[in-house]
Amino acid sequence: MDLSYFYTFNEVAKSGSYTQTAEELGYAQSSVTAQIKKLEKHYQVKLFERVGRKMRLTQPGEQLHAYVIDIIKLLDEADAELRTDTNLKGTIRIGTGETVAAYYITPYIKALKEKHPELQIRLESGQCQNLIGGTIDGTYDITILLDRLQKHPDLKTIPIHQEEMVMIAPPHHPFTMLATLELEKLAEETLILTEEGCSYRVLFEQILKEENIQAKSVISFSSLEAIKQCVADSLGIALLPRIAVERDVQNDRVAIIPFQHPIPIYTQIVYQQRKWMSEPLKQFISLFGEKR
Repeated sequence: MDLSYFYTFNEVAKSGSYTQTAEELGYAQSSVTAQIKKLEKHYQVKLFERVGRKMRLTQPGEQLHAYVIDIIKLLDEADAELRTDTNLKGTIRIGTGETVAAYYITPYIKALKEKHPELQIRLESGQCQNLIGGTIDGTYDITILLDRLQKHPDLKTIPIHQEEMVMIAPPHHPFTMLATLELEKLAEETLILTEEGCSYRVLFEQILKEENIQAKSVISFSSLEAIKQCVADSLGIALLPRIAVERDVQNDRVAIIPFQHPIPIYTQIVYQQRKWMSEPLKQFISLFGEKR
């Protein structure tokens, strides 16, 4: 049995697509199909069934997939432990949110890639609750979150720093002249918020609910750039991490309002408690300590 077939099988199981797997692994689609057929012939079971446009694991396929995940993990561990060269290879799967991906994490990825050019780094963005689930189920080797500090029995959490949240408005908005923005004044305004489920939106809405304050209207966007553009165009005000708005403040596109209600959001590293830490993962985590 060619062990590479297990990697192909695992990719199809994750993507649900022979075409996407072929693109990811650099194979022809016919090669992916042939490898799956050889596995099915070897085990004498059907591993996938087509549901709409996706390939879904059959019950025997799910059984094999559980074994394959363990096999791949052991092969990756052996590869990392036995290599003596300084240019580490392999793959790191990183989950993170849009803010961290766009404004924070890239220097760390660049530093690791410069040290190990052949290392494959897969960075995927998603909402916090999905990222946590993906960390628990092994989709991600490590996750960099901007959220409340995670406390989960299956996860190890390393705080990096508390992120400052700021309220922004158009440069000449009356609120920019205030010494302190009282929450009651938000009832007069349109709030431009991130999508539902975003960690700091949830905490902000909890504060408003506790104070029995309801904004005049709410606009939601999944894109931080869209939110900032709406603020710059005087459509409302928004609460965002300072790292996401610093350049816009410097360029006078938006201004910071004196909002004195702290929201405990932390940039943090999260991974499985029992996860085997490869050398690239150890080095990646250490970079955050070096750059603090």
